[in-house]
Amino acid sequence: MLPRWLKKHLPGYLPPEGRWQHLAEPYDGDEVVVLDCETSCFDKKKGELLSVAAVRIKANEIRLSEALELTINSDAETDPDSVRIHYLRREDRLQGVAVAEAIEKLLDFIGNRPICGFYIEYDEAILNRYIKQLYNFHLPNRFIEVSEIYVKQKRRHIPEMALDLTFEGLANDLKVPVIERHTAMGDVISTALMYIKLTEFRNKKSKTK
Repeated sequence: MLPRWLKKHLPGYLPPEGRWQHLAEPYDGDEVVVLDCETSCFDKKKGELLSVAAVRIKANEIRLSEALELTINSDAETDPDSVRIHYLRREDRLQGVAVAEAIEKLLDFIGNRPICGFYIEYDEAILNRYIKQLYNFHLPNRFIEVSEIYVKQKRRHIPEMALDLTFEGLANDLKVPVIERHTAMGDVISTALMYIKLTEFRNKKSKTK
């Protein structure tokens, strides 16, 4: 993942302004937001947002009582393979919220906290597409990819180690339950547990040095 400071110097970077200007301020808290998006197809440029979920982690605790879970009122044509994975049919989305409302609620929920996920680059691209259309900026937050943390830890001592970097592969090795796979909230909870396991291990290592 590109570091936050570098993103700001890339051509085409759009900083938040006005109401959202605070998102670009340095974060000095101890919370991380884990999020996941489900889309109409697996394409960063064409996939339409169908649902999004997010939780905050504080002191290795998943704050489920404050979780955000939104289904989008969308009549987007969905790839049949996608429907078989996330189970979000068109009729299931009729009671959802407008995408503009969902993005606004998500930005308020995230604030300027770091954002974590599995294949978070995809979620970042999807959200930035909508945020640019609505507010003309890109997310300035720091992004954390759980699989990158996993790889660094596993290959610290055995660089050539073969790794299963699928969602299920990480969950199995870290002994984390896979909860309602390919639902936004299920994936968020499992990813949050992966992050906690990985950072607990890293924190223990740093304390023993």
